[in-house]
Amino acid sequence: MSSLKFPLSRHWDDLDAHLRAPHGERFAFALTKCLHAGLEPVLEVVDVELISDDETSFADGGWEVDDDAIDRIHNRARTEGLGLIEFHNHLRGPPAFSRTDELGLTPTAEYVISVLPGRPYGAGVFVDGQVHVDYWRQEAQGLQRRTFRSVLVTGDRLRLVNALGTAAPTRLRRQRSLLGARGSDSLGRLRVAIVGAGGTGSQAILALAHLGVGEILIFDDDDVEDTNLNRLVTGGFPDLGLPKNHVAKRRVCEIDPSLKVTIFGGITPADEHPELHDVDVIVGCVDHDGPRDRLNQIAVSTATPYIDIATGTDLDCSPPWIGGRVIFVVKGGPCLYCRDELNHGEVASWTKSPDDQARDRQHGYGSNEADPAVVHLNGITVNAAVTELVAWISGHRTPAQRLDIDLNGNLAPAGHASGARVCPEAPMARRPECVGCAWHWH
Repeated sequence: MSSLKFPLSRHWDDLDAHLRAPHGERFAFALTKCLHAGLEPVLEVVDVELISDDETSFADGGWEVDDDAIDRIHNRARTEGLGLIEFHNHLRGPPAFSRTDELGLTPTAEYVISVLPGRPYGAGVFVDGQVHVDYWRQEAQGLQRRTFRSVLVTGDRLRLVNALGTAAPTRLRRQRSLLGARGSDSLGRLRVAIVGAGGTGSQAILALAHLGVGEILIFDDDDVEDTNLNRLVTGGFPDLGLPKNHVAKRRVCEIDPSLKVTIFGGITPADEHPELHDVDVIVGCVDHDGPRDRLNQIAVSTATPYIDIATGTDLDCSPPWIGGRVIFVVKGGPCLYCRDELNHGEVASWTKSPDDQARDRQHGYGSNEADPAVVHLNGITVNAAVTELVAWISGHRTPAQRLDIDLNGNLAPAGHASGARVCPEAPMARRPECVGCAWHWH
């Protein structure tokens, strides 16, 4: 798996506008940094260079970029330690390399990789807002060529802009007009990680499966217990003692056997969790700030949109507080540290050894009884989050940075009727000095 990310939509918008030429070919370069260099690279576009028409010429039956412009782009990439993706446009047809393109691809890749060693080089074809992008990199067995699984643009709209996939299944027909053709196609090819398969996680898994998300990764290491059955919507009594992630996968396959589902254990302090580095969206449904902090770190370092979902109750106030909140973390906006959402004591305790955690419990730390939990609170909170995601993918509007969910009227203004409320918070700016995102999102 590999992905190319445009976390700032202005880079994609500039490239899109430049390559929508009414005639002839145009060229542009994306400058990239590597977010993850495992078996397959995950690259972030940090800038684009648009090649003007007077920097191109027609020779040997095709258009090409002049040597001076090529040298300028290569020198910048080399000086700044960046990789390169070259784009050019075709006027019609699905995005694909022509026979003329193919003749020059491998020699160009060999040359660029010799100039920019250790960095993958890519080339893409643009047609009407969609791209096909391949990349090359030097490996032990020689120069290898592969295709990016995902070319993701975030911003006012969440878009997968690599070439359109197969037709949506019939079961999704009644939502296609709401999402639009490209929104529906993007949703059907999203690779979403859901961390936590309990009360909120099971709701998120079902909602995304019903919507037709193409691939779901489920992370959880707990088994089904009888006290889960008042809110675990993926399982029942026959599933007692079974792993929650297995139960969730079975339920997704019952909804649509064509959906791809992969299961993993839970998030741990020591594991790098490389599977989370090449997804399009992360949904956090955890009940502890330790794994929540880890997900925030991964989302920030890989420029991956992160939806953090939490619910809770407080019986010491009147009326009792029964509510939840949803936070969207995207590049350029505030992360969980910017918002002071993380309990640093919880984060620290999560990283301790099992023996140290046992000693803490012996002395009364972290031994409080679990908070009350109910299915309707989980359902409202999760589906409010999914509503924001769908609005983002469809292009109807940008998602709220934060939603507060209040089931008992505590947030009702004076003089207003009480009742369940879903309240979007006014946007806030990220903190430039934030310890969670300043290094990555400067």
